[in-house]
Amino acid sequence: MSDSKNIEKYDDVLTSILVNEKSILGFLSTIFNFLARRTDFYYVPENKYENMGFPPGVAEELVLKVLRSCDPKNYKTTSGKNRPATAEINNEIMCNTVAHEVEVVSEDDISDTKDTEGHGLCKDSHVQDSVKQPNDSNNFPEDYEPPVIPVQKNSESYNGAVRENYSWSQTIMELDVTVKLQPNTKSKDLKVFINNGDINVQYRNGDVILKDSLPYKIKASDSVWSISEGKLLIHLDKVQERWWDRLLSNEEPIDLSKIDASRPLDELPEDHIAKVRELQWNQEQKLKGLPTSDEIRNMDILKRAWNADGSPFKGKEFDPSVLQFQ
Repeated sequence: MSDSKNIEKYDDVLTSILVNEKSILGFLSTIFNFLARRTDFYYVPENKYENMGFPPGVAEELVLKVLRSCDPKNYKTTSGKNRPATAEINNEIMCNTVAHEVEVVSEDDISDTKDTEGHGLCKDSHVQDSVKQPNDSNNFPEDYEPPVIPVQKNSESYNGAVRENYSWSQTIMELDVTVKLQPNTKSKDLKVFINNGDINVQYRNGDVILKDSLPYKIKASDSVWSISEGKLLIHLDKVQERWWDRLLSNEEPIDLSKIDASRPLDELPEDHIAKVRELQWNQEQKLKGLPTSDEIRNMDILKRAWNADGSPFKGKEFDPSVLQFQ
């Protein structure tokens, strides 16, 4: 975790979110919605060789770990006294799955934590145990080997690529471009031209930073750009729902078969969302030994037919066991 001075550089951005959302709940919803749309935070890999996401339960434990570590009551004093007893949360899993991604350390340990190797980091990372587990020391068998899940570490190139002076990432409908700038560059030092089919970024003196046509159309009127931490950030909305294999027409294409092509549920059409939720509900019903939506609908049809005119069962108590299906 960054020290307090480094963390404060994000205060203006985070404060603006909090002001707009008007509540802590709205603020947190915005943060986690961003993680859902732009990262693989919520993705659960189907096997240990998948190059994204976290194993079941690890994302939740990571949130709890950071939550506890940021609690002022858990900060270590200069003398090291009055610090609550702390323990790691499922350390055997965390060290192998997320330590390379997120650094969580106490303030006194920051100066000593220069190596971000997984085992070195977890050794010095302590937070108050927020998950009660029986027989904590015996949670895993002696020969247990936690899965090693490699994840995409650079969010600036998620589903995109890193190039010489820029990088880009994408979702099915959006593109984000990060462009390297000369030190101390301000917005007034740049000229940024974004059209439906091309992009042109240059310094005021005419030096070109990024200039090329785009392989597909974008909504130029919806594009926005800003400068943050010495980099130019450009956000673009695609005209069509499709995955781009390159940002610029003359760029080397990426292999689309290797990207994360999953989509957040709330981005799907309403009829697709309804179908997905029905499938999820049906799966829960099966696990409980209860009828699925199709079985319920079929039973309703049978009940109506049972008492229909001309039915030999009309007036009798409904008994599906006497029916034979061919």
